[in-house]
Amino acid sequence: METPRDLTDAERKLMIVLFHMINAGKPLALPVISVRTGKTEEQIRKMVDDLRNRGWLALENGRLKVMRSVIK
Repeated sequence: METPRDLTDAERKLMIVLFHMINAGKPLALPVISVRTGKTEEQIRKMVDDLRNRGWLALENGRLKVMRSVIK
């Protein structure tokens, strides 16, 4: 099983941004996530798809959910 250390720095940063935005009840807008991570919208889409395939993120009722925390 992967640990947070197995993620790239960009993936960890994206996970943290998503975690905080979801917990704050803020909408997950790609332009905002792009500014906060410093990645393009296309890079973010690819990372989200990859993280979903690897079990870090999931879609539940049409909403993105963080399945495994990178924050200790």
